[in-house]
Amino acid sequence: MNKHTRPATGEAEVFQPPMVSRWLSKLVYWVTTVAMAISAAGVLVALALISYAVLARYVLGQPSIWINDVVTFILVGIVMFGTAAALREGRHLGVDLFTERLHGRYQRWSQAWSMLAVLLVSLYLIVDGWQTAMFSKMLGMTTLGFVEIPLFWLQLLIPLGGLMLFLVCLDSLLRLFCGGDAFVDSCQEREL
Repeated sequence: MNKHTRPATGEAEVFQPPMVSRWLSKLVYWVTTVAMAISAAGVLVALALISYAVLARYVLGQPSIWINDVVTFILVGIVMFGTAAALREGRHLGVDLFTERLHGRYQRWSQAWSMLAVLLVSLYLIVDGWQTAMFSKMLGMTTLGFVEIPLFWLQLLIPLGGLMLFLVCLDSLLRLFCGGDAFVDSCQEREL
């Protein structure tokens, strides 16, 4: 099922996953790319708002009390939209001291184990996040502070982030099962 091809030029083996894995990887690539773009835009918006708040407070003498609330809301989106892309590229914190010393199938088992653990956490985020958001919606809860919006809007970011993590874990586990690596190199992927 897993296909490794050796180019005629003597280069290293190229991993050729089955069609289902390629399709899922493409879907996950686009989902995480869009999510990372949203996360990056959130960072820029938060930076602009914080810069404006500093300018308004110290130069104009008129502090903007709503900016802290809005930046806090944006921060939730930044984290939930950026987490899946970071996991896909293997950029999350790990115990490298131990896992980098493993080779071959032991390293693959270690990666599979970590992906299964994240898969369980993502399922929890999806189910519990959804239930929490719907409970807040049912009660009509709003955020506390100067900017009051329905709380479930922010809470829906949690199951959305969990769903993206779930897709990344499925993609990684399928690639591991087919003989590939758990993590992708974003630079090489753009070239393909």
